[in-house]
Amino acid sequence: MVKIMNDNFNRFWLSFTTWFLQELPYESMLKSCYIHYSNWNNGSYYVDIDYDHEYKLNLGTEYPKTLDKESISYEEFKVFIELIYERCIEKRYDFTVAVNNRLKGFRVPLKLQSGKLIKEGYKTTFELGQIINYETFERKIKFSEEMISSKEFLDKKVALDYIIDSLQYLLSVNPGKTVKAKYESASLQVGNSKDSKVFTVINNELDEIMKIANEFFDIRHNEYLNKSKEKREILNDKAFIEYLYNRVYTMLYLLRIKTNPAQLLHNNTEEKTMSDDI
Repeated sequence: MVKIMNDNFNRFWLSFTTWFLQELPYESMLKSCYIHYSNWNNGSYYVDIDYDHEYKLNLGTEYPKTLDKESISYEEFKVFIELIYERCIEKRYDFTVAVNNRLKGFRVPLKLQSGKLIKEGYKTTFELGQIINYETFERKIKFSEEMISSKEFLDKKVALDYIIDSLQYLLSVNPGKTVKAKYESASLQVGNSKDSKVFTVINNELDEIMKIANEFFDIRHNEYLNKSKEKREILNDKAFIEYLYNRVYTMLYLLRIKTNPAQLLHNNTEEKTMSDDI
């Protein structure tokens, strides 16, 4: 994973450690067993975590004295925050909000989500609506967001596969009896009219993305040749995989914002979903 050692992150880290060590014990987020009271200095509470024990027990490594450092890497922070979240936090929602507000305040493009530290993706002021389908859609997106940040080539390919699969699901529950009709239905949620240039851009992009996924590369299919008997090219460039991921992610998120979940769920009960070759 990419190290973040810039001024914003270092300033965030100083703010975070100050909050974590001095204020967190008073905010009822930590499990009580990790808070200790001292009679010194007119009485005070402090964080009482045996970090070395937690690291050895759960990770099989020694604690790198993270809290004593003026600056740390992204990898160190990710390991620390995820372990603390899993082992020590009682009020996880409140803790997540507090950490993310601090990250946002220092313009660090990371967020804590479901106990995992991931890179921020789509930049928007819009709030997402209701969950469409957790198992088939939401969970795959979250998993892909974590995997794309991995250094491992196979993790990145899995992330790309999952984000494309999520887009395919979102398209499949749009109204329409053909692939083309479903693309158009999804595009109309953004462009409002087939005469709109916005509609044309979205519709063409959807067609291109799914051609890339199903015909150009070995993303969702392992066969050497595609349906047109053309060679599928093997993806082996991690940077290019990240480019494709972000291209798909951006389209998915735009449609996610514009989608009416209730309408999609209604349509999904009336129509068959598309195949994997959407």
